[in-house]
Amino acid sequence: MRNCVASSTRPDLAMLAPLATAAAHDAALPAPATALTVQALAYRRVAPSRDGHAVPLDDTARAIGALACAERERVCGAIGADDYVLSSTILSMLLMNDSPQHRVFARALAGANDYGPDWMTCSYECAGWGYVLRRTLATAAETGPRTLLLQIVDIDVHGYTYWHGNPAWGRSGFGVCTLLIDVGREATPSVLADAAPPANAVVRLGRDIRGFCAARPGVRAALPFFPATSRRALLASVGTTPLLPDGHGLFGHAFGSDPWLSVLLAHRDGDTPRRAAVCSLALNGYYAIADVAFAPDALLSLDSEG
Repeated sequence: MRNCVASSTRPDLAMLAPLATAAAHDAALPAPATALTVQALAYRRVAPSRDGHAVPLDDTARAIGALACAERERVCGAIGADDYVLSSTILSMLLMNDSPQHRVFARALAGANDYGPDWMTCSYECAGWGYVLRRTLATAAETGPRTLLLQIVDIDVHGYTYWHGNPAWGRSGFGVCTLLIDVGREATPSVLADAAPPANAVVRLGRDIRGFCAARPGVRAALPFFPATSRRALLASVGTTPLLPDGHGLFGHAFGSDPWLSVLLAHRDGDTPRRAAVCSLALNGYYAIADVAFAPDALLSLDSEG
């Protein structure tokens, strides 16, 4: 654990409900063979800014950092993780490099406890969380079990209409996804992170999901949220793979948070999986599939707009 105050109990939060009884098709699953166990998963939706509404960038950077900090503390309390990483698709590069706006963002994100991320990444876009998991698994193979605090932050900073929606993914959804994950040593690979030419990446992802889940009977896939045409192509490729709910109609495309929202939607409906194959695809062809288990006392929260 990092050198910070650790709490012996999880924060007492009414909005974080324990896992519901798993569905019958999950009941016969053997003990998870994955090295990834989710202890907490939360998503806070953020309303899009008004097009053309100018806000000083420093103010926006400070507000987003403060929101992510508040979500981290709401979900994890004073728990300190071995690794703390922020991943994004659309967050401005000014907030990710050593610019003055980055420093404003980083101070707000660290908060009163001065707890900032070890690193940030936007290189792999929506699939970034998968590459973070792969790197953390590689570290755990050398050091032993670790705890990862991962935040997926996708909020438009500049008011670009492109990020609010376009034909590639339909309407966009903005928000902060916070995960606390126990990462152990792998007996079998828990993450598939790969890339394909963008023109056939949807089909490649679908085929890999089908094979990934076929090797894990009973595990349902949480797919990225795409508009109808792209989803039809993806569904044709995954075949009869069992699926968790699609949230495009509710959230639009929420970038790297899509599959985690799919899990939360199942939880909301009283059908929380014990284990899932979460999947994301980036516009540039990177994709990720991860086999994750959910702790029996995992905390899950799907919050209203902040």
